[in-house]
Amino acid sequence: MATPFIPKQAVKFDGALLQELQGNVSDTIARDLLRGELPPLTASSVIHDNGCGYGAVTMAIMNTNPPEGVQICATDVNPMFMAELQAKLAENSSWPVKLQTMNACNLTFPDNTFDLSITTFVFPALEDDVAAASHILRTLKPGGTGVIAVWKEMPWHVALENAHHKTRGADERMAPFLSKNWYKKEKIEQVTKDAGWKNVKFVEKAAWLNLGPDLKRWATIAWTFLATPVGGWKQRDEDKWDEAIISIAEELRQGDWYKVEDGVHKIRMVADVLIAQK
Repeated sequence: MATPFIPKQAVKFDGALLQELQGNVSDTIARDLLRGELPPLTASSVIHDNGCGYGAVTMAIMNTNPPEGVQICATDVNPMFMAELQAKLAENSSWPVKLQTMNACNLTFPDNTFDLSITTFVFPALEDDVAAASHILRTLKPGGTGVIAVWKEMPWHVALENAHHKTRGADERMAPFLSKNWYKKEKIEQVTKDAGWKNVKFVEKAAWLNLGPDLKRWATIAWTFLATPVGGWKQRDEDKWDEAIISIAEELRQGDWYKVEDGVHKIRMVADVLIAQK
């Protein structure tokens, strides 16, 4: 079997680069929720960080200095993400966190396990979103709180879509990750309804995504990880790589979602967060 073609400009991806790509927006939003809309944690709270990734929610919880006795179950299926969190847990061995490999669409926890379940920016990638929502509801204790966050505004997404059209043509199918990543409030509202959730409410949360001091570096990471085309990379992608990166960087600078602070480029992201009590 021939080795898949990869443009020479593409970065070799690892967990650290993924965290650089994502920044701390998930952490910021989780912290805001814990300080405001969510019930206070108690010494008996059992929390599920569902689709934990590199551990943004888990770290946000621990940064609030939760009461002694709190338990956190963090689950994901991506070994690269989980390795990042495992390294963090190794540095903080006293944290009450258990990390497990588990599919959000098929949770194996018993019914009525958690006081709080938080799932941030996971649903676009799920194979069966209704099943995932059903498992969140099933594993919550009566009176427990379920939280699901999806993006409302992602300026980087539009920039990458436009770079795709510019360098690959308007007729080529959108890169798979980009085509799946738009998952709106109306969709999650219907999915949770189908799964039996009731009396849901939404709050809007904003956070600034730190793109670092080199905007083209961030664009290169994003294009590598998010814009792999249907059928894989082609020579054309290598030939037009610089054009794509310049297009992304220029578009990110436009609009009131962009600012520079102390030499660091930032864009404003906005999330719709669903909250419901079982």
